[in-house]
Amino acid sequence: MAKKSGVVNAEFLQQLKKKTDGEAKEVKNVLENASVISAVGNGRKSIEYRDVYEMQPAPESWNRYPLLKGDQPDRYLELKMAIYEKGVLNPLALWEHDGQLVILAGHNRQAICKEIIAECQGESGFDENKFKYPPCIVYGEDEITQEQAVDIINDTNLYRDFSKLPNKVKIQITKERMEVYKRRRYAKGERIDQLARDLGLEKTAVYENLSIYEKVIKPLQELYYNEKLTRKAILRFVFFDTDTQQWIYDTYEGRINEAKAKALKKNMGRSDISRVFEQEGRGVKRVTVEVPEDRVDEFRKMFSEWLQRDLPADG
Repeated sequence: MAKKSGVVNAEFLQQLKKKTDGEAKEVKNVLENASVISAVGNGRKSIEYRDVYEMQPAPESWNRYPLLKGDQPDRYLELKMAIYEKGVLNPLALWEHDGQLVILAGHNRQAICKEIIAECQGESGFDENKFKYPPCIVYGEDEITQEQAVDIINDTNLYRDFSKLPNKVKIQITKERMEVYKRRRYAKGERIDQLARDLGLEKTAVYENLSIYEKVIKPLQELYYNEKLTRKAILRFVFFDTDTQQWIYDTYEGRINEAKAKALKKNMGRSDISRVFEQEGRGVKRVTVEVPEDRVDEFRKMFSEWLQRDLPADG
């Protein structure tokens, strides 16, 4: 049935087309007489039909979401089959901006329409216009701001499987959504609750994403984004102020790894941190010790003095 991910056999599509032509005409008739509520709350917008080949994707700095074809190919194929059956049912959102027709919502739908045209063009009975001119809502140049355009992109991508996105994208989206909720005057607790619901996350995961974005310096973040450190390891750096983090990175860049990051503890001073990173070839085993709550500081001091007797002094 499918030759490769996202590409559907044209003969199969033709057979499917015979079954769904009548339904597609009914949908088109409904859309032609319909309007939708504007995403920015300024009344209703009439449905327009625009050429997919004239549409441009939103800049990457606005749109953090990868296309489904590479990110979630099963979802992409499912959407492609649905569009072939009945056409585009959910209108694309476009913005006439700087002389271009910029896609705010519908990047996957545009790509699929172009793909179907390329695969089926020239086949007997194929209705190219059904896919070349999908229903759209179009915002004029001065009708929305760039900030509102980005909000539309984010709002219309909430259905995506957040767990499948790259780590860097997850962190960026979490931060950007928090800024959106802040502008919408959500209380801080409400923002976390709403974001957890929207992204399908536990609230602790939301807090962790925000901590990584706001409290970990960029060079260390990149180690997490590049999968050199796990989430648990990168969060250890939240224990330290940004000056200390920068010192760790500048001094021990080549030695930062999963085991050493996880060995970092809250309230460690630079001498203690140095010992963590300068242990080379030593067998290290994690030991958990329970001490009375009111003697924690005393225990840390005693343990630190013991380590200083056993390990080489700082250079």
